[in-house]
Amino acid sequence: MRELFEQKYKECEKALFLVAIGYLHNTEDAKDCVQEAVISAFQSFDRLKDKDLFKTWLTRIVINKCKDFLKKKRYTEELTDTSNVFYNMPTSEMEIMDCICKLSSKMSIYITLRFYNDMNYEEVAKLLKLSTSTVKYRTKKALSEFKKIWEGDVKK
Repeated sequence: MRELFEQKYKECEKALFLVAIGYLHNTEDAKDCVQEAVISAFQSFDRLKDKDLFKTWLTRIVINKCKDFLKKKRYTEELTDTSNVFYNMPTSEMEIMDCICKLSSKMSIYITLRFYNDMNYEEVAKLLKLSTSTVKYRTKKALSEFKKIWEGDVKK
């Protein structure tokens, strides 16, 4: 059971971290929340009936941990050190993530889940407990904001 958990976790580790970064905009806090989520998930992994839903299930746990963290800390800081967040990513991916981090957490979550977690609109809607049309609209809005940031960064 432990090996299966480790294997499934390794498949989505980076995506989970990106979700946490999208919410918290801070490397250390994101690492802490993901770690807490993984511990919680490991402790209840045997109760997960459909192991194929592992990524969605663990992503939901990460999101909940991030929301709990934000409630407790009333977190308002913005990410200031992007260099150590993306140290092992190719430059273009680093630039993309830097732009995503400049979005509000309410916007960045749609891009992160949709494109980095390879979730379709229905999966994102289910995970965030929203309608599919709301997710489509907010994703489009997030991409529009992303484009403005990207073009602003590219022109500099």
